[in-house]
Amino acid sequence: MLNNPVENAAVTLVYPVTLAFNAVNNLFGVGVSSAMSRHLGRKAYDQVRVCSAFGFYGAMISGLLFSALCILFRLPLLTLLGTDAQTLDATAGYLHWTVCCGALPAILNVVQSYMVRSEGSTLHASIGTMSGCLLNIVLDPIFILPWGLNMGAAGAGLATFLSNCVACLYFVVLARIKKGKTFVSMDLRLLPKLTAEQIRDILGVGIPASIQNLLNVTGTTLLNNFTAPFGAAAIAAMGISQKLYMIPMQVSLGFSQGIMPLVSYNYASGNRKRMKQTILFAMRIIVCSVLFLTVVYYLSVPAMIRAFMDSEEIIAYGSRFLRVMSLGFVFLCTDFLAVGVFQALGMGRNALLFAICRKLVLEIPLLFLLNHFYPLYGLPFAQLITEIFLSCLGVIMLRRIFRAEVH
Repeated sequence: MLNNPVENAAVTLVYPVTLAFNAVNNLFGVGVSSAMSRHLGRKAYDQVRVCSAFGFYGAMISGLLFSALCILFRLPLLTLLGTDAQTLDATAGYLHWTVCCGALPAILNVVQSYMVRSEGSTLHASIGTMSGCLLNIVLDPIFILPWGLNMGAAGAGLATFLSNCVACLYFVVLARIKKGKTFVSMDLRLLPKLTAEQIRDILGVGIPASIQNLLNVTGTTLLNNFTAPFGAAAIAAMGISQKLYMIPMQVSLGFSQGIMPLVSYNYASGNRKRMKQTILFAMRIIVCSVLFLTVVYYLSVPAMIRAFMDSEEIIAYGSRFLRVMSLGFVFLCTDFLAVGVFQALGMGRNALLFAICRKLVLEIPLLFLLNHFYPLYGLPFAQLITEIFLSCLGVIMLRRIFRAEVH
């Protein structure tokens, strides 16, 4: 919807901050939902409710704290993100709505979705998430384009904020309607019942997942800063490429998170054979799906970039970026599936190992190295090389889990 390279660049520059939301989402969403599913497998229903209350209020407090910090350090943050005189106003407008105002609903609706999914209510989790996405699609042109409110990047941020509020409200209303029939709880009185063991169980999975996303923020910020010297068109092209890359990434993430409750439940209940069958079934489906997406992307990259912005310069940049990114789809899905299994089984150390390898050992050093020898166009190769290595490591570690747990 944003037809101005500067407005598109503004959205790209703020992306690392909104990506940081996932650190909180994983801390309370992944950590809590994994613990809830394992408790369900053990039929420890009271502990499920306690964990869910901890996740809800932890996400709420974190969202408010996130907004407060961004408001307090707004100007240094804008500088850190790589804004210049050309992109400052648009970036500040988008940051205001998506982060300063929108951190709470953005975090809370995702964490609630995790918790609803953990007890098997995948339909409600999908409806809640999709309601926000669909509303965002409807509101974007109204707030962004000249025939509407003509707010540009700020309008895109406002549309996202309102959409997240609606999604968040859906889950709150759902919990009220299903009260007594759901293990998802917002009862503040349950928090004193939280034990040190439960906190360790949640944080043991949530912290490594959170660290991974914080490192993702670092990597994305570096990527944007390496791209910034080439101008707004290059930044916009990188941002569009990243958005298109998000489609297969979210498909892979959806599969890895979708099987987590089933894997956790079967692991905790002792049905290891079914656990293995679930993982292998998901792997076959997701690999075939992303192979198809790889072919589609590689053959139709220019048309996909043009759908976002009809600029020959941006299409030229974006085509070169996205073609390289598309080669890593299959490796990406294997990596994500392995991490999802580690989180489901409570193997936080394995997930942390992947997070450290992904960014600190591989991607971030590769960004510096490749940008030095192959400025700008070498940047997407850092991600591709990282995913190839991690997918191989993931397969090796999954095979070890099967040998140790499945007899």
